[in-house]
Amino acid sequence: MFVCVSLAAASACGSGDDPATSSSPSNTAGPTVPGSQPVADGEPQADGLSLRYGNLTERSIDIDADGRNTTAAVAGMNEFAADLYQSVASGAPGNVVVSPYSVTFTLSMIYAGARGATATEMADVLHAADVPGWQEGINAYDLTLDARTAGSPTTWSAANKVWTQPGLALRDDYLDVLTGVYGSPLAEANFDTDADGERQVINGWVEEHTNDLIPELFLEGSLDASTAMVLVNAVALDAPWEFPFDPAATRDEAFTRADGSTVNVATMHYDEYLPSAWTEEYQAVELPYGGGALSMIVIAPNDLAQFEASLTTESLNEVFDSITDGGIHLSIPKWSARTHLTLNDTLSAMGMPSAFGLGADFSGMVDGGGLWLDLVEHEAFIEVDEQGTRAVAATGGAMAGSHGPTIQINRPYLYVIRDQGAGTILFIGRVNDPTQTP
Repeated sequence: MFVCVSLAAASACGSGDDPATSSSPSNTAGPTVPGSQPVADGEPQADGLSLRYGNLTERSIDIDADGRNTTAAVAGMNEFAADLYQSVASGAPGNVVVSPYSVTFTLSMIYAGARGATATEMADVLHAADVPGWQEGINAYDLTLDARTAGSPTTWSAANKVWTQPGLALRDDYLDVLTGVYGSPLAEANFDTDADGERQVINGWVEEHTNDLIPELFLEGSLDASTAMVLVNAVALDAPWEFPFDPAATRDEAFTRADGSTVNVATMHYDEYLPSAWTEEYQAVELPYGGGALSMIVIAPNDLAQFEASLTTESLNEVFDSITDGGIHLSIPKWSARTHLTLNDTLSAMGMPSAFGLGADFSGMVDGGGLWLDLVEHEAFIEVDEQGTRAVAATGGAMAGSHGPTIQINRPYLYVIRDQGAGTILFIGRVNDPTQTP
């Protein structure tokens, strides 16, 4: 699976109406622990990178020693994941895939520069209000996730990057957060003279960091001369199943869509000892990826629409906690899906409308403010087959036989990809029709 989300912060170009400039504090302090590592995109001399830094020139590591901020940040990210998915799914009748993890990181880069009411709204939406060390917590967790998947068959990568108009005077303490928390190098982009050329450069970076699967995150005309800053996060997962399906067992079977109609879809089968659950309301099965750090949980409720309408972290945790080991016969369709979303209205409705207008207060980025969110774009792609969840490469694993009840995923279902250790929701989506092609 490959996911990217980004946003542009547009300046009040030619406008006499500036946003509010409150300097009230928010939970956005940069890391203070001296341990560090180089930023992801190379040395400052590299082409396209500016030499603008605050006091930090490397990403901070060895932070949050007692783990409290990390635990609290993961809990907040999962609350946001449930909120975001519910908001998106309610307006999208077809297949859906989103990465709340990626959206969290992009919004958190913005939140670091928010002040006043804008910071309060963003903290509430992100569920960061009660986490004084939010930035340190998500940085520590991101590094932990990198370490947990390093050297395993499952490949996980994440990257952040920021483009700014030349001369945009970002505050040193905000630069410290971008560098210390996100390992994000700065690149200058002449949006005022060549917005479309810079759009293509940014899209090229996105394409590179999503293995060529998201070639055009920003559509033509989405960036213009008023754009002052673009912040991008990209995450990519290439994960083979711990126990691959046998392609010889795949055969066409009926799948009943939400409207009651049926379609024939290539359906995978195997018999394996897999964590699973059966209740009067749903069936669920957990499919581990190679290395054991991450897994996909498939939930097939009797009524998916009703399940989604009441979706919370508590209802998801109830499903997760009900899953136990056992031998099963499993059948599940192959599928792929792509979702492209403009999240402005969604995020405003979730509780942060002031970020998108002239009243926005991002004076933690630039003294005096003058910036607001102009555009938040999110695109996600997933492909699932007998070998795993991937786009470019796949690896196999041993498969053992077992006998037990049968779970047939032959009706609309919800899926979650999460970190088994921390329980973090990395991706969440829905399949209403596995025959739909992205």
